[in-house]
Amino acid sequence: MEPGTATRSARAGKWPSTTAVGPIEAQAARTPDAPALLPAGGAPVSYGELNAAANRLARCLTDRGARPGTVVGLALTLRPADLVAALLAVAKSGAAYLALDPDDAPGRLSWLLADAAPVCVVGEGVPGAERPSVAELAGRAVTDPPRALTPQHPQCRAYGPGGRPAGVWTTHAEVDRRVRELQAVYGLGPADRMLQLGLPLWEFLWPLRTGAALVLADPDRPGEVGELVREAGVTALRAAPAVLGELLPEPGPVHLVPERG
Repeated sequence: MEPGTATRSARAGKWPSTTAVGPIEAQAARTPDAPALLPAGGAPVSYGELNAAANRLARCLTDRGARPGTVVGLALTLRPADLVAALLAVAKSGAAYLALDPDDAPGRLSWLLADAAPVCVVGEGVPGAERPSVAELAGRAVTDPPRALTPQHPQCRAYGPGGRPAGVWTTHAEVDRRVRELQAVYGLGPADRMLQLGLPLWEFLWPLRTGAALVLADPDRPGEVGELVREAGVTALRAAPAVLGELLPEPGPVHLVPERG
């Protein structure tokens, strides 16, 4: 047995595994009018609105072949609120997401797409990317879609930098365990406003399981993070150390959640 395996297994055994999306759907049912997303410079998005938007998109993705065991690409050009809704929609469809950065070298993007073979790519700026039309989305039901999804199904696929790295699958059970461990230590709640910077996409689902609001920075205005913290009433901030030091040298009265948890 590898070092640390027993410890990780013991921690995972504390909680029954679930999918990453189930607790968010339950939270939306309990508090549909509570704020889920607080985009910089934009209108708040309630839990009910976020869940409905993700449900519509999930059904569009299903029509394109998304289901457990498949991959859907997410172009990181999406606006933050749209990216969170798309991340949730992919999970609802049962597929695993693959984050795609249009600024990657064209050869690397082509290789990633060929290796991961996503059934579709949501967004712009990436080969084959598209966004369902307003009319197509409007014609989809807003209720939670049925899915044959288990905690053992993959939630995301990630690749390391450079060359042709191997793709690594992360299951819903692994994400669920990690989020529950974070919550056990830091205890977010409905009164919290959380800002996350420079972290894996799946971590953006953590505050949405707790009734907290997720504060979304404007990627085109990174220098205004400090102002956003004050204006949005941020109570918790989680970021990679390098990102934190560069964008928010003086966090003030904000609870900092270290990147490594």
